[in-house]
Amino acid sequence: MNIVGIITEYNPFHRGHEYQISRLKELCHADYVIIAMSGNFVQRGAPALMDKYSRARMALSCGADLVLELPALFATASAEYFARGGVSLLNNTKIVTHLGFGVEMNNLSLLSSISALLLEEPDPYREYLQKELKMGASFPSARSLALQNYIISAESTNYLSSPLTASEIKEILASPNNILALEYLQALTAFHSTMIPLPIPRQGRGYHDTTVTQDSPDVAVTQDFCSASAIRSCIKNNTLPVPEAAMPEASYSILNNYPHPFLFEDDFSPLLHYELITDAEDCLAAWGDSSPELARRLIAEREHFTDWSSFCLHMKTKNFTYARLSRLFTHMLLHIQQEDYRELTAPSYLRILGFRKSAAPLLSNLKSNSSLPIITSPADAKRLLSPRAKQLLALDLRATELYRLGLAAKGDCTLKNDYRQQIIRL
Repeated sequence: MNIVGIITEYNPFHRGHEYQISRLKELCHADYVIIAMSGNFVQRGAPALMDKYSRARMALSCGADLVLELPALFATASAEYFARGGVSLLNNTKIVTHLGFGVEMNNLSLLSSISALLLEEPDPYREYLQKELKMGASFPSARSLALQNYIISAESTNYLSSPLTASEIKEILASPNNILALEYLQALTAFHSTMIPLPIPRQGRGYHDTTVTQDSPDVAVTQDFCSASAIRSCIKNNTLPVPEAAMPEASYSILNNYPHPFLFEDDFSPLLHYELITDAEDCLAAWGDSSPELARRLIAEREHFTDWSSFCLHMKTKNFTYARLSRLFTHMLLHIQQEDYRELTAPSYLRILGFRKSAAPLLSNLKSNSSLPIITSPADAKRLLSPRAKQLLALDLRATELYRLGLAAKGDCTLKNDYRQQIIRL
């Protein structure tokens, strides 16, 4: 039995996602597709546009067979922890045979070589990295520059069969999809996973592209797939209705009939502002993605706070990226500390958000082989989970309550909490 796993957010589910599932199934002749999906908050440091169960329903309506929740601790983390959390979760099902992911370049051999280099961190590369960090570069920029310097040196022949130019390395590391691909490959090696990496080139518009096509669904082509960023921008700015061509029919229907307000980071601005003005410096420095230097800057600049996104732009520097700041703000509201990442190093349960009834053999296989307890409701936790696993689950429950608080501030109190919500069965 071939089973492909995908680590994703579906924020929201669009035609590019539908294509990815279909293409991955075709490539590995998959019998089933298992999704490890972010919950109510996502990796860029923001609330998901729609709640996790609605997005799980989208996935199940468009080709997925089982949706598992990627715990909030990993779903809201930097690329390294996001990837390691997702790979660990799928690896511990003990039934996923292939790991599918999107890339900007169809060269698995090259990506594997670069990932091996990054995982082993040879001394010259580490020296380049530390030099760039000391000069004030952000970690992504420092890593890119260090890799450029190392690969054009003679030492890189230990990893690469053919030389690359600095511009080629810069281009590879400029893509979020490629960065995640490298992290997935490192995680597969670190966990000694037997899952086979299955990269497929991304189709359609770029990751950050906000252009929305107005073509009808029957003329939509892979080169013109809208990005999730474009769909969110369309909704946030209320500039025009989301066109049908942007999404599969089933997910488009779920979006159009969504019973709650859509949420964005600025909806949580008052809560963030309160946290900023009440946290002491040592507390600010302890949150995930923070540092003593960043904490001091937050205190110095917090009088300029107007809203979440504007403050990210105000605080942004070459070594404090917008994404890092937004993740920090999410961690502040979820009370996720750096210590949590040291103590809770991998998912410790498989939490089912939904499944297709036709996937009964898959569920049976999962129950027989999984190395982690399977959770369908938080009520199961008391008898199934270890103390540390309960600590990780508590963060997921807190994320849902925070999400419900954001909805309540917009006049909606109808989203069920995690204890009352039934898993999706299609």
